[in-house]
Amino acid sequence: MLESFLLGLNMVFTFKNILAIIFGVTLGMPLGAIPGLSGIMAISLMLPLTFYMNPITAIAMLMAISKASIYGGSISAILINIPGIPASAATCLDGYELTKQGKSGKALKMALYASVLGDISSDLVLLFVAGPIAYMALKFGPPEFTMVILFSLAVIGMVESESALKGIISAVMGLLLATVGMDPLYSSRRFTFGLLNLDSGIQLLPMLVGLLALSEIFIQLEGKLKLSTKSYLGQSVNVKDNYVSLAELMSCGKTIFRSTVIGTILGSLPGIGATPAAFVGYAEAKRNSKHPKEFGRGSLEGVAAAEAANNATTGANLIPLITLGIPGNATAAIVLGAFMIHGLVPGPFLMRDNAPSLYALFITLVISNLFVFVIGSFFLKLVQHVHQISKQILLPLILIFCFSGSYAFNGSMFDVKVMLMFGLFGYIMKKYGFSNATMLISFILGGMFEYRLRQSLIISEGSVLIFLTRPISVIFLLLTIFFILTLVFFRKPINKIK
Repeated sequence: MLESFLLGLNMVFTFKNILAIIFGVTLGMPLGAIPGLSGIMAISLMLPLTFYMNPITAIAMLMAISKASIYGGSISAILINIPGIPASAATCLDGYELTKQGKSGKALKMALYASVLGDISSDLVLLFVAGPIAYMALKFGPPEFTMVILFSLAVIGMVESESALKGIISAVMGLLLATVGMDPLYSSRRFTFGLLNLDSGIQLLPMLVGLLALSEIFIQLEGKLKLSTKSYLGQSVNVKDNYVSLAELMSCGKTIFRSTVIGTILGSLPGIGATPAAFVGYAEAKRNSKHPKEFGRGSLEGVAAAEAANNATTGANLIPLITLGIPGNATAAIVLGAFMIHGLVPGPFLMRDNAPSLYALFITLVISNLFVFVIGSFFLKLVQHVHQISKQILLPLILIFCFSGSYAFNGSMFDVKVMLMFGLFGYIMKKYGFSNATMLISFILGGMFEYRLRQSLIISEGSVLIFLTRPISVIFLLLTIFFILTLVFFRKPINKIK
């Protein structure tokens, strides 16, 4: 392990890697800060650029975008009470109250400190835990993988949507779309409707660009291209109200640590994500605070709790992806696509066969947080100008990237048509409360689920008892049943968390 770590460290410090990280942070932060846009959109648009990069540079850039956008979402949440991303919704509760008191500078800086500390801690967990988990995962066979994927589908389907029924429908649609193309065992055509372009299945890149980026453009256009709300930095005449002292940061230390643990645990579970983690971290901070009545009225502790929790999910989301090949959220699903583009198959053998490259990636994640801190400090001085960008300028540029990125994937207009179709489909899903992310992740997991399930049944000669006679398989089956029953009977509290 030490040798692989040192080799990975030697691979990190190149001009291309550092430049890619700086570019990712610089791009992701303003997109996260502008309400209605997100880092996921930026990642999906930048994915085609990774064709010409080495794997470490490519994935480092995508993760830098993700990290910066999560922090960026707190800026609009604090300044104008509108979360830039859903994960920043909990930050509004105290952040905007501090802005109304003229303490926006203090709130923004606490959000930055808590975000960086939470994210770095999560990355360190990934660095030291991914190896042992991958070793344990080597003992997984087809039945175990089948039950793990089934558990992931249950979590994603039930948590990511407005209702359990809509979540299940979104997940089933993703699974059905994954069956399009050639049968993995018998090589017979399925649901191709005579189109040769569909023999290899629906391509991931045009699908995710349509679902995540183009659908959001349609939503924005429906709002009649309203200008982004202008923000302001409310300034107090008291200089102390515009920065966070060491004593204030230390007083929030326990809260940041607690939220980091919560975010790391929830982030490592496929489908949970940053939004529930932020609210759970906030709720626990209030429950354990010596001054709970200050929460909701301008508590620095509340800002720290929410931001540490939602940022701590970023590194943890890669744990199931790297160790088991299962994306934990939409961002991880796109990163999974980047891995596959470069010929890397996430899973237990990835750590065994490419350990130096993986450790290099882990180290770049930590470095990304340092640049989030440095660039974020400067970005706060310019943030009011970011919020004055007109959507009439921004959206056409994004639309150009959607078309060019989808076409460049295979040099085919068919992929552009696929992107347009899923853009319209994603728009309809958003309008009626279905989850695009659930369908996307289910689509990616669908092929693996079908293959592992059929492998298991072939091994057992068609008997489903194979899933009940292997301990790990039984554990995940029971977890799936327990999770579904818990979510059905306690649906309302969970919806409030979301």
